Amino acid sequence: MSKSKQAGPDLAANIRAAQRAATRSRTGGVWSLGHLRICWIALLVAGTLIIVAGAAVGGGRAAAGAALGTLIVGAFFSFSAVVIARVGQRNPKLVMWAALSAYVAKIVALGIVLTFIPRDGVFDTRWMAAGVGLGLFVWLGAHMRYVWTTKIYYVDPQ
Repeated sequence: MSKSKQAGPDLAANIRAAQRAATRSRTGGVWSLGHLRICWIALLVAGTLIIVAGAAVGGGRAAAGAALGTLIVGAFFSFSAVVIARVGQRNPKLVMWAALSAYVAKIVALGIVLTFIPRDGVFDTRWMAAGVGLGLFVWLGAHMRYVWTTKIYYVDPQ
């Protein structure tokens, strides 16, 4: 009686199926920066609206403040996304440390910016706060929409 060698499961077919599912997905992978495009578009549209409103209501200082607030939001979220994606591609175990470090760096930088902006300078700080507030909601809304509408296959639909 000869015992035949028992073969293990063929995982190659499963790997190919997973690759096909990932290819059909819009995400570009776990560490994709695909959301940045829609977030920046939404932010720039909202930023343009608040800049125009600031210019109409409060003049050049208000428009400059609104523009700075919009820029702060875009830089704040983009920096985190890029840091997390790059670290995640290289070493996923370090993502939490990278995210926390990026957050601390951003808070310190924001504190420095807010400390050194004079209240009666080039930027109207009230309109800057309005730009930050509007930008925050628009960015997060665009990001949530991207996540909710992105095809992410957990199981191959075939």
